[in-house]
This record gives sequence, C-alpha cells and structure tokens, in this order.
Amino acid sequence: MTTLQAVVLPAEAIDALPLVDLEGVPGVRHRVLWRDAASMAGVLRIPAGGHLGAHTHRENHHHMWVLEGEADVVGRRVGPGAYAHVPAGVEHDVDARDTGGCTVYYLYVRQT
Repeated sequence: MTTLQAVVLPAEAIDALPLVDLEGVPGVRHRVLWRDAASMAGVLRIPAGGHLGAHTHRENHHHMWVLEGEADVVGRRVGPGAYAHVPAGVEHDVDARDTGGCTVYYLYVRQT
C-alpha cells in the first residue's frame, strides 16, 4: 500500500534543488519540483536567444505558466502571468530567440 504525502517547498528549498541542463538543449536549465511515473512539475529557464526546438510529447499534456520574461509558444508571444496548454501530440516550442529569455513553471500530465 502506498502512503500519499503532500509536498510543500518553500522558496529556499526550491533554490536549493539542483539546476540541471535540459538534455540536448544548450543553455536551457530546469529544476524538478516533483515527479511520479506519469507526471512531472518543474521550473524551466530559457536564456536570452535560446529555445527548446520544435517537439511533441507523445503521452503528456504540457502546461506552462510564465513567471518571468517572454517567449513565443505555438506562435503567440507570452509574458509574466500567461498560461499555455499544449495537448499531447501537438508540436510546439518555447522560443526566446527574440527576447531576453524566460522562466516558466511547467507540468507534464499524462493524458487519460
């Protein structure tokens, strides 16, 4: 039997998490806040002039909330406070090549 537990991370605990390179994407780094076998939450930093590159997620919906900066997501410029949902299978990029970079909170949630 699995015991469920809440996760609460104060800002200091988040700052202490490792900031790791996103595999295959130069300059892009992220902190994983939580994950299980089907979903993941984290904070992603894309530097000025950077981008993820066009890609799709086969099984997971991609939710993003912009915390700082600006980027283009599926052809729309988004800034602080903006939200984007990209369903599984839809090609997208988080493109800061024409901006000063951005930081986004993201969720990958397996579609049901």
